[in-house]
Order: sequence, then structure tokens, then C-alpha cells
Amino acid sequence: MTEAFNRLRTRFGELWWWSAIIFISCRFGDLINAFIGLWLVPKYVPQEELGAALPLLQFSNVFGLPLTILVVPFSRWLTIYATQGERGKIKRLLSIVCYGALAAFVLSVLAARFVLPQFFERLRITEGSLGLLIVCAGLIGPVANVFNNALQGLKRFKAMSIINIFGAPLRLGVMLAAMPFRALSGYVLGQMATPALNTAAGWFSLRKELGKDVKSAKLGKDVRDMARYLVPFAAYTAIGTLLGSWQALLFRQRLPEIESAAYYIITRLAEIASYGGVSVAFVMFPLAVEAREKRSGEARLLRNMLLGTFLPGLAVTLLLGIFGKWILGIVPLWRDYAPYALLLGAYALRMTIFSSTSAYYSYETAAGRFRFIWYWLPLSLLETGVLVAFTGYGAFEGILPDAAVEWMRNLNAGRLSFFIWWLLACSLAQAAAIAAQLFFEKRLPLDENRQLW
Repeated sequence: MTEAFNRLRTRFGELWWWSAIIFISCRFGDLINAFIGLWLVPKYVPQEELGAALPLLQFSNVFGLPLTILVVPFSRWLTIYATQGERGKIKRLLSIVCYGALAAFVLSVLAARFVLPQFFERLRITEGSLGLLIVCAGLIGPVANVFNNALQGLKRFKAMSIINIFGAPLRLGVMLAAMPFRALSGYVLGQMATPALNTAAGWFSLRKELGKDVKSAKLGKDVRDMARYLVPFAAYTAIGTLLGSWQALLFRQRLPEIESAAYYIITRLAEIASYGGVSVAFVMFPLAVEAREKRSGEARLLRNMLLGTFLPGLAVTLLLGIFGKWILGIVPLWRDYAPYALLLGAYALRMTIFSSTSAYYSYETAAGRFRFIWYWLPLSLLETGVLVAFTGYGAFEGILPDAAVEWMRNLNAGRLSFFIWWLLACSLAQAAAIAAQLFFEKRLPLDENRQLW
């Protein structure tokens, strides 16, 4: 039996084999997560607060931003060291990140005192215990990623699959216990449960790999290379996180409560279109680093990754686009949002394209290439900037010509349909820019040793 599995694994290749394993283990959890997002949360969170659920989690990422910037570049070197068998350097990296997490917690608590009151006012909810929970949720995610990235770099996909299986049941148990007391606090607390399990289980899994017999080793000249890598990556991550948080806040702040609640339901269903892409991209990162170091197999890996993210998502998009109205009518909690069924298919297509483009950007960052920033940045600024400007046109009175302000007013951009169709158009623009980059790089290959900065 073992030999048969080994032959099958060899025939599929590392990317597809472990993508399938991760996909299966994650989908078990997704069944529970779908129950949480599509039934449990709408049941306990009243409609007037339902639209605040996603901005709460998105904004928590802002508090974890410094740690996220520290973690992901390190994950690239974790993979490099794992390929080279440098266990001592992996241990040193993990210790540095743990100290960074402690410093980030102190800074985040201080920042929260000044930022959160205005944030909760814009969300139209009371703070209560949510402030501390958001800070903790923002930090526990990157800390869990430290251990996930170590397991990922060491290609311990079996351990990660097992962890994924138990994460969602734990989240469900925490939410069932906490949400009846205060729905939004229980929701955020439940989101913390899975990364907390990942941290504990990841630490336990790494004890064998990085036990007392492995001595922490100095990083040497690699520190300089990490710093050069960190500059463009920090810009990419910080801008993306801040724009994403601002965008999520706009859905709550600028839309009527019924439409912000509809956005929550639509996104939970449409997110299914990105499940395949998430699994492929997760496995792809260490393989992309390894292919870059060996200077072989990059083109094939990229082609497989793009197909693995786009095709499954397209199939789900067609399903949601055709049967969207029927699907929204199945559950009584969703029936209020049936008039937005057309937007369900549109947002599923947005998620399909977004997962593919995000996987490509992750592939490039894993390989240490950041040429995409030159078109990603203006397109990302345009994506959020148009929503801010067209829904807040009153700020331009007396600055822009009256005709321009009146045109923005008549556009009536403060609608869920405008938001979703605009985001879909921006995703298509990102995909077109990537296609143009790949086309010109094939015609005019660039020197791979040349750095961006």
C-alpha cells in the first residue's frame, strides 16, 4: 500500500499531491466554517450588526501588520534553510520572531487606545470587550503563521493537514459557548481559536525537528539579503493590508445596513470559489522558493499553480451564478438577501480571479521578485480610491467643479451593486496586467539576478 501511494505521489508531483491532501483536510474544516459563517453567525448576530463582522476581523490584521511583515520574509529563508539542512538557522529565525511578537503586542495595545474608539463609532457598535479581542486576534494570526511557515518550509504537510482537521471543530465549540453571551465578541474569540491551536500544535510538531540537540546558529550575511527583500515586501504587505481594511470598513460605513449584511452573506458563499486556489497557493510557496534556488521547474510550477487556482473557482462561479437565487432561498436566514443573487455570481468570479492573482503575487514574492508592484500599486490605490471618492463626494464640494460633484452624486455609488461590479472590474485589470507581464517577459526575458531596488 505504501509503495502504491509513493508511486501515485511521484506521478502527481509535489505540488498536486500535497495540494490535494491540504485541500481535503481543509475542506473538512470548511464544512464547519460554512456552517459557522452562513448559519451560526447570522443566527446570533442581529442584521443591524451583521455587516460589522468582516470589518472587525479585517481591521484586526492592522494590529498584526508589523509581525506579518516580519514573518513572511522569514518564511522564505526558512524554506531555503530547510532545503540546505540548516536547522540551527531555522531555530534562530523562530526565536527572533517570538521576541518580535512580544514587542508587537505592547505596541498594538498602546495604539489600540487611540484608534479603536473612532473605529467602533464608524462601525456603529459598542466596544465592550471587543477592543482587547481584536488586538489579540490580530497578533495570534501572525504568531501561528510563524509555526505554519516553519512546518511549510520543512514540508511537514502531513502535520499541517492534521492540524487543519481539528482547527474548525475547536472554532465551532468556542463560538457555540461564547456567542450566546455577546455575539460579536464570541465571533472574534472563535476566530482566535484556530490560530491558537496552530501555534500550540506547531510548537509541539517542531520539537522533534528543532530540539535541544539543534544549536541556534548565526544568520551571518543573510541578514543583509533579508533586509533587501524586506523593503519591497513591507511596502506590498502594508499597503495591501491597510487598503483592504479601509475597503471592508467602507462596506459597513457607506452602505445601508441591509446591504452590508447582504455583503456578508454573499462573501461567505462566494468564498467557496477560492478554496482550491488557497490550497494550491499554500503548498506552492515553499516549492517556488526551492525552484528558484535550484533554477529549474519554475515555468511548469507557475502554469500548474494558475490552472489549479482558476479552473476550480470558475466551476463554482458558474454554479453560484446559475443557481444563486435558489441557493439564497434555501435557508430562511438568507432569504432577505435573495434580491442580490446576481451579485453572488459576480463576487464569486471576483474571488476566483483574486485568488489566482494573489497566488501569482505570492509566487513572485517567494521567488524574490517584486516587478509586479509597479502595476499592482496604482491599480490597488485606484480600486479603493474610487470607492472612497464616489461615496464621499461631499468632501469635494468647493474643491472640484460643481458639475463633477453633481456627476458623482448622480452616480449613486453607495450601493452594493456598484461596489461589487467595481471590485470585479479591478480584479480583471489586475489579471490583464499579469498576463501582459508574462507575455513581455517571455518575449524579452530579464536578468533574474537583477534586483528591484
